[in-house]
Amino acid sequence: MSEILDNLNSEQRVPASEIDGAILVTAGAGSGKTRMLTHRIAHLICDLNVEPYNILAITFTNKAANEMRERIEAMTPKTDGMWVSTFHAMCSKILRMYAEKLGYTKSFSIYGDNERERLIKRLLSDKNTNVTPETIDYHISNAKNHLLGPDEYAERIGYERNADLIIGIYREYEKEMKRSNALDFDDLLFKTYQLFEKYPDVAEIFQYKFKYIHVDEFQDTNEAQYKLIKILAKKHGNVFVVGDEDQCIYSWRGAEPTNVVDFTKDFAGCKVYKLEQNYRSTKKILERANTLIARNQNRLAKKLWTENGSGATVIEEVSYNDVGEAEFVAQTILSLQNEGYRFSDFAILMRVNALSRILEEKLITYGIPYKVYGGFKFFERKEIKDTVAYLRVISNPNDDDAFVRVLSFPKKGIGDVTIASIREIAQNENTSMFNIAMTGKNLSEPIKRKLEPVVRLFNELASEREKMGLYDFASLVIDKVNIKGALCDKDEKSEEDINKALNVDDFLVSVKQFDDANSGASLDDFLASITLMRDIDEMSEANNYASLMTIHAAKGLEFKCVFIVGLVEGLFPLRRAINSGDPNELEEERRLMYVAITRAKEKLYLTHPKTRFSFETKQSEYCIPSRFIKESSLDYISDLESSPVTRSKLEMNEIKTATYARAATKVNIIKGSETTNSAAQPKNYNFSDFKKGTRVRHNHFGEGEVILPVTDFTSGFVTIRFDSVGIKTLSLKYANLEIIS
Repeated sequence: MSEILDNLNSEQRVPASEIDGAILVTAGAGSGKTRMLTHRIAHLICDLNVEPYNILAITFTNKAANEMRERIEAMTPKTDGMWVSTFHAMCSKILRMYAEKLGYTKSFSIYGDNERERLIKRLLSDKNTNVTPETIDYHISNAKNHLLGPDEYAERIGYERNADLIIGIYREYEKEMKRSNALDFDDLLFKTYQLFEKYPDVAEIFQYKFKYIHVDEFQDTNEAQYKLIKILAKKHGNVFVVGDEDQCIYSWRGAEPTNVVDFTKDFAGCKVYKLEQNYRSTKKILERANTLIARNQNRLAKKLWTENGSGATVIEEVSYNDVGEAEFVAQTILSLQNEGYRFSDFAILMRVNALSRILEEKLITYGIPYKVYGGFKFFERKEIKDTVAYLRVISNPNDDDAFVRVLSFPKKGIGDVTIASIREIAQNENTSMFNIAMTGKNLSEPIKRKLEPVVRLFNELASEREKMGLYDFASLVIDKVNIKGALCDKDEKSEEDINKALNVDDFLVSVKQFDDANSGASLDDFLASITLMRDIDEMSEANNYASLMTIHAAKGLEFKCVFIVGLVEGLFPLRRAINSGDPNELEEERRLMYVAITRAKEKLYLTHPKTRFSFETKQSEYCIPSRFIKESSLDYISDLESSPVTRSKLEMNEIKTATYARAATKVNIIKGSETTNSAAQPKNYNFSDFKKGTRVRHNHFGEGEVILPVTDFTSGFVTIRFDSVGIKTLSLKYANLEIIS
């Protein structure tokens, strides 16, 4: 047996040693599926002398792809020519080689969500309709994920209201994208499929090349991705897929959980293996997960087990209201932090982002460093997208979306009317806006004069591009455009202005790192890499903060301590799934809960309030505990009255009066080096000192006056009307209050 495979357990070793034919490994959460997959690839190269050139490994995020590549390289230095990437990156690479066969140039742009949204809004702007851009976006994406052009999609939705409008916009969208030499993310898959279908000789090149195909997170594949795999595997039939239908939580994005089952039918002689040993969680946590997910019908039966200890009891915390729920989370974190846990050991998981506000306020109140995942990522920030637009136009002059950004930033005295005029002429001439601007064809003299600096700039940059490396050229562009000056050239610079300029510096750092890591890389390569970069931020051990995120964002992560909050009917599962009557929607919600539970390694808290403030009725409403608590074999309920965190009804006022600006505080909490250990430490007060009328000071809320003194000397809660943020009910144990009069 290979030494490489000897490092696997018996469950992992058997499928990893299978070489020929189709193999499906259904792998439970925390079972080491990526470890098994990477060892199999190293085994092929080192023990069976398979050329890396003949190996393809696909996963769903750049982070996962990088981790996979690093693991393989740690076992064998012989990896040159091996493709390890996401589906979209693989398709982008193929299309860069053969885009001209489909009528695009090799320097096509890749439109992200923002560019796509702007184009759809523009196409809808002259239509007298109530159809929203979101509806159009859904239909275009849905069509492409099912590999349907406008004509084919028209047959599918012909019965729907507004079908003619939807198909009409879809056709216009495709025409505009072609004219701009641009593809969106769905196109990367769809156009690659079309390329293979129209040009079998091209498909054959990759069928011969990829003798061994590997797919991680197979349960997340949509119809287009699955069909691409079937095309690529047609010649050799050696396809090794790893997935867990119990963790398929992206059906709203086109993922087909049935692909796991269909794989066994579509590939004759397919061998199926199970990985059920979990290395992550305790027995009590896995008991919850197994009991819950067993209720789903559309799955291959399996049951996770572990050699880990029984662990702590899974705790359900019932609070008076959602503010009390947040209070419990914050105080539990502080209590465990004082027992030796780091803040980075904690994750607070939500079904929906709307739950984060109150949680954030409590974390701030007690000085707990935290980070919210799912906000604006670095490359989604306006100043960065404006900077990238200049590079996109240089790379692909037909990119109208990027050119509009160029005309709008920095300010050039070119407004919407002028831009609309340039666009209209470009459409009439069937060319790009950039070409019209550079040639001046059919433009009025006033518009030509406005465009003179733009024409001069791009002529200068064009003459320098071939003389310089990627990093030096990007630096030149930023200097020539004076991007940092436009962001920060003010008599009084705000912190926001300075941060924007620093972000541009960070962008150049990213260019330098890419340039250093990819010798000889082109501008096109860099632009493709950042457009495909959609992963959540990496979490460094040096960054000691709690994580606040949706369950979708938590997929693939693990934490020692996990809070699943907002476990009430209508929030989790969502009301939509409850009312739909479709059992598949409830099954997906249950899979989400399963994913949330299996993120926990040592401690798991299931929390729900008895009441929540409703923004629809503007009053507090009673909540029904989530069915998932009972379905996961409830074995512990903390008694509300005996809980160490006793709530005051006056906490409801916090929802109505929390108006302070959190943004600057949040920046300090996340980034400030002095704040990583700034959480409130337990403090012993003489509670009787906090009488009504006593003036106090809080680190974040400033000064205030006690309006309700401590009445419960066990819990030590006091209610204060702060001068700037209104009424807050705080725990004296953790609030670090200072009496000033």
